[in-house]
Amino acid sequence: MSVIEIVLFSFAAEMLELILQYAPTLYGVLSRLYDYYRKSIFLMLGIHAGYLYILYISLYTDTLNWTMVFIIALKTFDIFTKIELIRRIFIRGEYDSSTKEMLQMQVPLWLFLIGPLTYPWLLYLSFSS
Repeated sequence: MSVIEIVLFSFAAEMLELILQYAPTLYGVLSRLYDYYRKSIFLMLGIHAGYLYILYISLYTDTLNWTMVFIIALKTFDIFTKIELIRRIFIRGEYDSSTKEMLQMQVPLWLFLIGPLTYPWLLYLSFSS
C-alpha cells in the first residue's frame, strides 16, 4: 500500500467521521454522539473511523514517530473530551445557563473540516520523515 493510498483512505475515514457526527450546533453534535453512546460505548468509539484507521496504520506499518504520536494524542483527547461533555450534560445534567447558551451556538462547517484536512496531511508527514 503506497503512502498516497494510505492518506486517501485516511481522508475518506475522516469524512465518514464528519458525516456521522455533523450537526449545526454543539448540542446537536453531542446529542448525536449521545445516541450512539446510549446504544453502546463501543458504537460511539467505532464511529471515530479516522482514529481507528490511524491506530491500524500505525500498527500495520510499525510507524510511531512524533507525528503519529501527535495524531493519536489529539484524536484521543478529542474523543475523551466528547465523552466527558456527554457525561456532564446528558447523564449528570451539570450545566448552567451560560453552558446552555454555548451549546446552542452555531458551529460553522469549516470547523468540522479541520479534521479531514489536517489529519491526512499529518499522516503524510509521518511517512515522509
